[in-house]
Amino acid sequence: MKPSGAMKQNAKPVRRISLVERRVTFALKIILLIAVSAIVLSAIGDFIARIRSVAIILVGAVFFTYLIYPIVRRLHRRLPLIWSILLVYLGIALIVGFGIAFVAPVIAGEVQALVKQYPRIIHDASAQINDPNNPLLVRLPQGMRDYLATIPSELGTLGQNYAGQAASQALGLVLSAVGILATIVVIPVISIYLMVEVPDLKESLVEFIPPGGRPKALAILKDLDTVLGGFMRGQLLVGAVIGTAITVMLLVTHVKYAVLIGVAAGILDIIPYVGAIVAFIPATTIAYFSDGWVHALVVAVLFVLIFQIEGHFVSPRIVGESVGLTPLLVIIAILIGAELGGIGGMFIAVPIAAILRVLILHAKPNYAANAAEATSARG
Repeated sequence: MKPSGAMKQNAKPVRRISLVERRVTFALKIILLIAVSAIVLSAIGDFIARIRSVAIILVGAVFFTYLIYPIVRRLHRRLPLIWSILLVYLGIALIVGFGIAFVAPVIAGEVQALVKQYPRIIHDASAQINDPNNPLLVRLPQGMRDYLATIPSELGTLGQNYAGQAASQALGLVLSAVGILATIVVIPVISIYLMVEVPDLKESLVEFIPPGGRPKALAILKDLDTVLGGFMRGQLLVGAVIGTAITVMLLVTHVKYAVLIGVAAGILDIIPYVGAIVAFIPATTIAYFSDGWVHALVVAVLFVLIFQIEGHFVSPRIVGESVGLTPLLVIIAILIGAELGGIGGMFIAVPIAAILRVLILHAKPNYAANAAEATSARG
């Protein structure tokens, strides 16, 4: 039965949504997503603060799982899962054992030497700053030179206070060390359970999502997994590369405590760009007070070269492609994280920014697909 003319006339025409309306709607969705994310993150932060120890263990287990799971997955193609995990753990134990056997004694020796030489370093620094013939400081305003002259004494007082606190809180330090060792043991154990139960956990999570939204949810989970895994594994590799480069550079230029500074730079570089920047200050200062401003200038130039290599070659190729954030956005995220959560905030700032980027990309409407659908509907 064909519809009559009157029914055709009474039918309401479908109103086409203009491009401006689509863009406004998209902008409102992004603002709402950011607001909801901020509220959720604030609530999560308050909850984590209440269970700090447990949260550290769980976050550490998740990070550790992301680091080793690709290798476990490849081994699992030929071996049972538990054997794959045990082989990876054996490899990690060998690497840690090598570090303890060869690197740890060097670091311990440099730490002992630094502790013994600390008063002399402070004295030499104070003498250099107060020297009226110092070619680097003679052109500075007197007020700035007076301020610089107070820094060595403040560092000396800080070192003495820290040593006194460490001596008076020896029992607390021992208990803290025991707690750290317990955490190091617990994290791999929890990681085993995560790797064994990940498929079941994923299926259970998907069951809470309506069938129509499951393909989209699975796509988001896949992208989040790629981003988080890529960042954690990539940044660890970047830290190893930058720490090794700084160590070799300082050894070649005969800067004292080269291994200690390089290892610290590699560890701190888990936070993007932080390790090399933090290592720059003690390395150039030690070079200056040991061998003069020419030596310090050479070390500073080599540090700038390492900065450029990290920012333009190493980090973009290892981390940038998986995370999808530009260096500017990474720096902004780190600054916001430092303001909100200190060192911990700096560490999780880039992953959170990458997660928000994934969610925004999936929330962004596909105008080309919508236009094609509208054209086919009119046809």
